Amino acid sequence: MQHIITLLIAYRYLILIPFAIIEGPILTVIAGFLVSLGALNWFIVYAIVVWGDVVGDTLCWCAGHWGAGWLHRHGHYIGITSERLSRAKEYFETYHLKAIILSKLVHGIGFAGLMTAGSLRIPYVRFIKTCLTITLIQSAILLAIGIFFGHAYLQIGNDLNYFAAAISGAAVTIGIGAIAYRYIRRAALKRVKNK
Repeated sequence: MQHIITLLIAYRYLILIPFAIIEGPILTVIAGFLVSLGALNWFIVYAIVVWGDVVGDTLCWCAGHWGAGWLHRHGHYIGITSERLSRAKEYFETYHLKAIILSKLVHGIGFAGLMTAGSLRIPYVRFIKTCLTITLIQSAILLAIGIFFGHAYLQIGNDLNYFAAAISGAAVTIGIGAIAYRYIRRAALKRVKNK
C-alpha cells in the first residue's frame, strides 16, 4: 500500500491510469485519501477511476467474446459443458442486472462473470451500460470513503478484504448447496422412477 501511495504522489494521474484498470477498490480509497490531503483533484480522480474500471470490464468482456469458441469447444475439459453454458446464458439474459452486479461486486467472481457475459454474446452496449451504472455509484462511494476516512486506509483495506472474502464464501456456499440440492433431487427422482 505504501508503494502505491508513493507512486501516486510522485506520478499522480499518470500512474493512476494503469492502476485504475488493474487495481481494486482500495486504489479509489487511497486516491480519495490523497484528495483529502490536496495532492490530487477529486474530479480528475473520479473520472480516471470510472474510465479505468470501464476499460477493465471491456477487456474482460472482449476476452470472453473472442475466447468463446475455445470455451465452447474445449470447456468440457474443465467442467463447462454446452448445457451449463446455455443455462448460464439464460440466467444472464433473465437476470442480467443481478449477474453483472455479482460479477462487479463479489471478489472471486468478477473476471469470470464478466468474461462469461462476453462468451455468451451478451450485447456489449447492454453490458457496458450496466457496468457503467454500477461503477459510477461504487466509485463515488469509495472515493467519498477515501476523502473522509482515508487516514485509516490500511484498516479499510483489511475490511474490504474481509468483506470480499465473506461475500465470496457465501457465494461459494450457496453454489455448493444448490449443486448438492440438485444432485440429491435428481437421485430421489431416479429412485422414484425405478420403483
